[in-house]
Amino acid sequence: MKLDDLRRNWDGLGRVDPLWAILAYPERHRGGWEGHEDDFFATGRQAVDEVMAMLDRVGATPASMDRAMDFGCGAGRLTQGLAGHLERVDGVDIASSMVELARRHNRAGDRVTYHLNESSDLSLFADDTFDLVLSIIVLQHIPNELKTGYLEEFVRVLRPGGVAAFTVPSHGDWSVEGIVRRLPNSWQNVYRRRRYGYDDVMEFHPLKRSKVEAVLRAAGAEVVHVEREFMAGPRYTSFMYVVRKPAVTEP
Repeated sequence: MKLDDLRRNWDGLGRVDPLWAILAYPERHRGGWEGHEDDFFATGRQAVDEVMAMLDRVGATPASMDRAMDFGCGAGRLTQGLAGHLERVDGVDIASSMVELARRHNRAGDRVTYHLNESSDLSLFADDTFDLVLSIIVLQHIPNELKTGYLEEFVRVLRPGGVAAFTVPSHGDWSVEGIVRRLPNSWQNVYRRRRYGYDDVMEFHPLKRSKVEAVLRAAGAEVVHVEREFMAGPRYTSFMYVVRKPAVTEP
């Protein structure tokens, strides 16, 4: 899958069933979140609260809580939650349909800004811009050659002493489901289109923990904490990563 394919898939999903594409509860398929938008955004507030508590628990709360980025913001589920903790929040997404929806649901005024980013980098932001970068259940849908570039960009846009927290599935187990999920996405997409009834698909791209950590360290980040997380499903070993950009020390 190339960048244009990724953009097209998510823009299409953002037009036909956006909230389910973001939070794919089976009972919410085919517009099941309609009329339950408050519940949808409440899950974002809860998820952000849990991340903040985890950062405090592992001693990784950023020294400054001025500005955050929600990478892969979709409809702004986590972006709105971050606005309860930081002064300014930027939501970033590749799909114009998602960004339009996020702007309609913004309840934080000009403290939140949503950006369409159709690039393989984050060049719309300067170096050392954010105190916190957050990305949950997003990077798993991005091909690994693009994913590693975005991880490097997370480090670049963090301020010295800033923190990034994000999820990446590492590998599947050897169950029948786990083995099927190891098949090429081009094969799995046939099943996905039949099962869900949409032409556009959510591909799945795990990346081994050792490779994730190698990319982060090569980019100059300190891997502060890694823990198991289960949003990718029971057949996958997946991790929440917490990394810090080292503070500048005086000579």
